Amino acid sequence: MTSRLVRCRLAGSSATGAVIVAWALVAAVGSPAAAAPWSYDDPGVLEPNSGQGLPEWTVFVPGMRFPMEDGPAYANSQVYRPGGSQGPGGGQCDAVNYDYPWRDNYCEVRSWDMPLCPAGTGHQGQDIRAATCEKSVHWNVSTVDGTVTNVGSYSVYVTAADGTRFDYLHGDTVQVSSGQAVTRAERLSKVSNNFGGASTTIHLHFNIKQDVGGVGFVFVSPYMSLVSAYEELMGFSGKVPDGALDATDCVSVRGWAQDPDTPDDPVELEVWFDGPPGEPTATAVTLLADQPRADLCDMLGSCDHGFDLELPRSLRDGWTHPVYVFAKDTEGGAAVEL
Repeated sequence: MTSRLVRCRLAGSSATGAVIVAWALVAAVGSPAAAAPWSYDDPGVLEPNSGQGLPEWTVFVPGMRFPMEDGPAYANSQVYRPGGSQGPGGGQCDAVNYDYPWRDNYCEVRSWDMPLCPAGTGHQGQDIRAATCEKSVHWNVSTVDGTVTNVGSYSVYVTAADGTRFDYLHGDTVQVSSGQAVTRAERLSKVSNNFGGASTTIHLHFNIKQDVGGVGFVFVSPYMSLVSAYEELMGFSGKVPDGALDATDCVSVRGWAQDPDTPDDPVELEVWFDGPPGEPTATAVTLLADQPRADLCDMLGSCDHGFDLELPRSLRDGWTHPVYVFAKDTEGGAAVEL
């Protein structure tokens, strides 16, 4: 998750006209209802007794391609489901593993250091089962244009131009080599149970690793990025919002946002101060990106998508305050961080 920082002293007498609301009042914002015929559990909801999840709604890679060539696909735990080493019994091909709803397993119990997870350790990404319980049949594909930066005994890494790294684990029939340029949707390997000479259940373990301000280059939750990409792959929803956070300072928070599915309509925003959604101390301002900006007319084909939020007086105290801005999807998909 990225954020801007503002450090300001109280000055002036005007106050923002937007409404400041506590997290408890807006917890449902950005928590979309599932679109038929599929569904997914909220981020951070893990299998029982599998650890504490992270309720992270951020789409860290807006517009990415789903990492499997075709659907359907089923995101859920390969360890704590039937057929897994900590599962309730049964086999990995049981129907319950190949059904909706999706379930997050980022931060599931593991020994890996994970600074973003509540426990400080955990599962680094998301397990995804392909359409059928068959190994070496279904293709993994690149989510973005990028470069293959590693091919291991059971892994392929692809790094985008911005430094974001995408990891594909447990595949076989690898089609690429280290240093090779790949394009979005290019085939990389096949979904399998390869574990470097050992075996696991048949699935893709998928990671996203990014540079997170104040933390470093770490594994971020891929769950909502996968939800958004899967909706696009399967035709369950339209495009995600686009936009930019242009500036934050002691006066205001400024930028623009537009939803390509409703290009002439304003987009609803949440601006979070003192923490991202889910932080107990965080508060949010809601507003519309509906201000006219001449520089957007040619770029977007529509002009009225700017926003300029006056900084709340309560934050003009000389202290540093992180700022996060999210654009809501007009079709009910995941909110996108600008």
